[in-house]
Amino acid sequence: MSSSLHPSLNYNAPGSPENTAGYNSEEIDAVKYAGSTCPSNSEFDGSLKCEEKELDVAGDKDDREPEDSPFEVVRTAVSNTDVPSMPSMTFRTHVLGVFFVCLISFVNQFYWERDNPIALNLLIVQLLCYPMGVAMAWALPKRTWNFFGYKWTMNPGEFTVKEHVLISLMSNASAFMALTVDIFAVLRLYYNPSFPLWAALLLLLSGQLFAYALAGLSRTLLVLPAPMIWPSSLINASLFRTFHEHQEHNIETVQEEAVSNVIGASHTRQRWQWRWRRRSLSGMTRTRFFWICFVCSFVWYFIPGYFVQLLSTVSVLCLVAPNNHLANMLGDGKQGLGILSFSLDWSVFSNAFLQSPIATPFWAACNLFLGFVLVFWIALPVAYFNNLWDSATLPLYSLDVFTTNGTKYNITRVMRDGVFNPQAYNHYSPLRMSLEFSWVYGIGFAALMSILVHIGLYNGKEIISRLRETKAKHDDIHGKLIMSYPSVKAWWYLVLLIASSATGIAVGVGAQIGVPWWGYMLSFAIAIVLVIPVGIIQAISNRQPGLSLVAELLSGVVLQGIPTGYSILKLYGHGSLAQALSYAQDMKLAHYMKIPPRHVLIYQLVGIVISVIIQTSLFFWLIDRIPNMCRPEGYPWVCRSTNLVYSASIIWNLIGPLRVFGEGSPYSPLLWGFLFGLVLPIPIYFLQRRFPNQTWLQHVYIPVILSGIVGLPPMPPVDFPMWFLFGFIFNFVIHRYWHAWWQKYNFTLSAGLDSGLALSGILQFLALAQNGLKLDWWGNRVDRQCTLSSKPWIAPG
Repeated sequence: MSSSLHPSLNYNAPGSPENTAGYNSEEIDAVKYAGSTCPSNSEFDGSLKCEEKELDVAGDKDDREPEDSPFEVVRTAVSNTDVPSMPSMTFRTHVLGVFFVCLISFVNQFYWERDNPIALNLLIVQLLCYPMGVAMAWALPKRTWNFFGYKWTMNPGEFTVKEHVLISLMSNASAFMALTVDIFAVLRLYYNPSFPLWAALLLLLSGQLFAYALAGLSRTLLVLPAPMIWPSSLINASLFRTFHEHQEHNIETVQEEAVSNVIGASHTRQRWQWRWRRRSLSGMTRTRFFWICFVCSFVWYFIPGYFVQLLSTVSVLCLVAPNNHLANMLGDGKQGLGILSFSLDWSVFSNAFLQSPIATPFWAACNLFLGFVLVFWIALPVAYFNNLWDSATLPLYSLDVFTTNGTKYNITRVMRDGVFNPQAYNHYSPLRMSLEFSWVYGIGFAALMSILVHIGLYNGKEIISRLRETKAKHDDIHGKLIMSYPSVKAWWYLVLLIASSATGIAVGVGAQIGVPWWGYMLSFAIAIVLVIPVGIIQAISNRQPGLSLVAELLSGVVLQGIPTGYSILKLYGHGSLAQALSYAQDMKLAHYMKIPPRHVLIYQLVGIVISVIIQTSLFFWLIDRIPNMCRPEGYPWVCRSTNLVYSASIIWNLIGPLRVFGEGSPYSPLLWGFLFGLVLPIPIYFLQRRFPNQTWLQHVYIPVILSGIVGLPPMPPVDFPMWFLFGFIFNFVIHRYWHAWWQKYNFTLSAGLDSGLALSGILQFLALAQNGLKLDWWGNRVDRQCTLSSKPWIAPG
């Protein structure tokens, strides 16, 4: 039940004809010629001559149209040409690739265990990498060295789009690995305090390499066929082409001169007024704007991050009525409903739970926020204060699991020799959850079924059509162009798959995790069986079904009584499957951008190895250095996601779904969520067909509405309204009334704020917190703002 369950979101309404495209076609047209950069050793004269020569690769040398993709959404975003001589694996890619892998791995893991984790992603690498690559192309010497017959240079010429893509793919291999590190955090903190670092390193490495091998073996079905579009990759391809558009300035100049000749000298003043107005809105370069945002974010985060931590979450109702129990529960932004709470901390607006509000289209944000309001602000308090399932005897919002008398569940009371003991369980207590925690699972069941039904209704015909076209349109122009490079042999991936899985079993059994060998084999089988069907759905519809619940259900049924079994199923069953699909999507992006496959293999594998070492070692180091790590007393290192994984391991594997959700349990009605999710998208589908002119109705998306509550917990409740508010300002108000500004600076703003906050937080930790320089005053006592919110409404009887 993490934020990873949220379906992928794109910029088109779910009922629109081009639903598979996650971009604006008008913006794509503006960068149509950006993909075919001239080779660095060619003479570039500012014209399109070099590009015209390359068209011969894509088509005949006569007057016929050059060959292109059979799909319009691909044609508008991806160039149908290639320059094989363009440098890709260079000294610059080595340096920048390793730098960004280390940066992303360190920052994401460092912040992952904090109260409001942030996540640097591919977009930030794309934005930061380009000016650094251009600067290296300007500053590095162009001398060629001869090393025992091997000639190489630090500077082969201009910074190319292929270098840019390769660096981004290398760093993206580590972008979401912190989710998997949680598994070993739970083992180390709660089940085996002596769990060694070497075992965690090898297990995580085996899981990531297994995922990569799985993606490689699936590439003939998920990457190479033209119908496997992977719409999210089209967005990234468009951005890369935008960065490397050399003719954009020349084209604008020609257009302005043409306008001047047509309208005559009498309209010169109007033209200059139009030009001035455009410059006033978007005259500053993106690079300068990025650094302004970066500096402001860096400086400001010292206020809510160090000097006045209370500003991270200001609970107005608690400040007005600190001794009122109801006001505390309604107003607490951390453990209550978060009503009237607000924040002045960017990590609340943009974090790893919801991602940047700027990157989410406004129609999707409305759906998500609608689900949050309906469930969290309306249905939940009504049910809680009416004591549904005796929920009022427990806290309103909590990640923990409890006994029937309201105390935290002590797993040692129901375990013997590391496994579940039914007799001890009967003598101790059934498991209880906070009402919100239990509802998250029920809504998660509904969300899982609704996304499957939605894909069938809205994309079913398209999926069937694309599957039928797979053989006929396998060798489109992009497939033909990539054939000019040496391919990666299938047996390479097969050897990697066998070696990584064997290593995982050997290390797991040797480290005495407690899971039998067949448990590992089951985990591998889940990923192998599901990668193709789930990958096809995601590649065509841009949506991924909720894989986490699938792994949790299977682990709870098959490995019930072995709490550590949750970690293994999560690592190899869910984690490896999700990572394999992420790697496959990156391979498709490399396919579109004509990156040599063997270069992609090398850089992604190196990125995986470096990120595993950094993230796992960093977390173990933080555990040893920070007192009360993953405890409320250790704020801001409260480890929300890690504690959620711990509670889930108790629910699904220690106690098991049959006892938690089975007959006789108060939570058994939650199983109706499967039926609810199966039925709910159907009437919406027919209403959208019956009333096609109702714009608001066309933007109703049931899977996203249901997903609006899935991330609570572990997400603090204050995050959602703040996230939506910022999205409303930028993706609705500014998008509508200052579109030129939005189009140029919107994503740069998000990248600058995220990057400045990341560096500021790390500096505060290393320079201040690690040296004992803490400010102990009222503005930093965040635990005293709402002291009554964690208490149950009714005292347990």
